[in-house]
Amino acid sequence: MAYAFELFPMVSFFSPQGSKSEQFFQVNNTTEQALPLEVFVKQRQVSTGDREQLADTEDFFVFPPQVLIPPKSTQMVKVKYIGNLVDTAQSYRVVFSQLPIKDDVEQSSIKMLFQIGALVFVSPDNVFNTISADINYQGNIPTSMKLANTGDGVVIIPQLSFEVKSEQATHNWKWQDIQHLLQQQYLVPGESVDIAMDTLLSPKDSQAKVDIKENR
Repeated sequence: MAYAFELFPMVSFFSPQGSKSEQFFQVNNTTEQALPLEVFVKQRQVSTGDREQLADTEDFFVFPPQVLIPPKSTQMVKVKYIGNLVDTAQSYRVVFSQLPIKDDVEQSSIKMLFQIGALVFVSPDNVFNTISADINYQGNIPTSMKLANTGDGVVIIPQLSFEVKSEQATHNWKWQDIQHLLQQQYLVPGESVDIAMDTLLSPKDSQAKVDIKENR
């Protein structure tokens, strides 16, 4: 039987120093059996169009790094950033990985072990977000909008609103209008994403320009 657990929060923002450099994660064991977990941190490497790559890091202190959570119980795990001061936002995964218990190791049957990676950003104070958006065309047909984070902070896409002006019309989009076209909500510095435009713009929307507002 596979175990299950809940993790809160799934997304966290850390500061490189001060009180916000330390946060707690809550793990709920929702099963009737003890849950052994290992907790570790990986740094995310993200490039446009590729899946994230995870690399070893010593930028965080985790306590406890291993824990056995009793049935139907909750465990708090402290995670503290101890890395260098940074000029631009960095991205990590705090990984909570189920460990096999002794009886599982001795059994020959294959068991599913759960692993959840919470998304963590370490961002210096007073970073300046810069965002670009350009409509791509094939012939006269608008095919996609390239949204790029050209600044130093983390761009939270649900906080953006878009005014798109073409020769034909003006379109106003918020998160609820584009969320079905995206598989992510955040862009780290240097990251970009292409958003399909075939359901939002028509061939009549030529030479469209995008104005972005960030609503915090």
